[in-house]
Amino acid sequence: MSKKIKIITDSTSDIPPEVAKKLNIDVVPLNIFFGEEKFKDGVSISASEVYQKLMDKKGPWPTTSQPAARDLLPYYNKAFDDGYETVISVHVTSNMSGTLNSVNLAKQMLQDKDLVIVDSQTVTHSLGLIVCELAKHAQEGKSKDKLLNILNNTLIPNAQICAVLDTLEYLHKGGRIGRAQKVLGTLLNMKPILQIKDGFVDSFGKVKGFDEAFSNFAAMIPKVFDNLVTDTVWLGFAADDENIRKLYEEIKDLPNAPKNIEIYEIGPTVGVHLGPKSMTIAWIGNWDTNWFFGKY
Repeated sequence: MSKKIKIITDSTSDIPPEVAKKLNIDVVPLNIFFGEEKFKDGVSISASEVYQKLMDKKGPWPTTSQPAARDLLPYYNKAFDDGYETVISVHVTSNMSGTLNSVNLAKQMLQDKDLVIVDSQTVTHSLGLIVCELAKHAQEGKSKDKLLNILNNTLIPNAQICAVLDTLEYLHKGGRIGRAQKVLGTLLNMKPILQIKDGFVDSFGKVKGFDEAFSNFAAMIPKVFDNLVTDTVWLGFAADDENIRKLYEEIKDLPNAPKNIEIYEIGPTVGVHLGPKSMTIAWIGNWDTNWFFGKY
């Protein structure tokens, strides 16, 4: 395995620790605040602890913030001290987080070190898939130019995520959507359907309840499988994995199912904004929102 290039990301990628370790990915935690209490995402607070606090609805409403440049520097310095010639640092979309501002500030402090900074234009498991696929290519010993070509021309343009939320309350309180969208989402038990488009949260539809959301997910997934660029799909859940495991059982034996269908939890920072009971599917491939509504 080449030691020339190191891959680093942040905790909004929601890559499980064991996967990050296997692929030699370093993950910088974001910060979560409950009032004056500060936690490091995945380090001093777990996703299940965050979801429990959200469901209890006691105490201050949580907020999140990017890591400071001083928090990023140890990761970069260690990589260069370990002999890596280049670090490719791939992060949450700059339209949702100031993380890239901190990364750019850290780069200025590194002077002549070869730190390549990339805005993924996405978040959570679609970011995780980008980073993991890139890390696989890095482990194969591909050059910096080849890795950046794959990243910028294949992985990022084709990174997709579709999510169903129980409520828009958490996105609204986190400042990711306006009040009007939140009000619409609470009517008649409507569940909002979201994607990330051009680095922003895009609500492209709604369904009545999780049963309809589940049916639409199950119906669209064969079309998703037909349009994959890689052999991996991630299914995500927040607090309650019953529906996502049921979905997995529905799709795992489809004739066109990919080699890898993984079930991973949505992490603490992203969970603060999506809220409990959210479900996601992430993949690298083509996507048309009409597929969710059975329009092919």
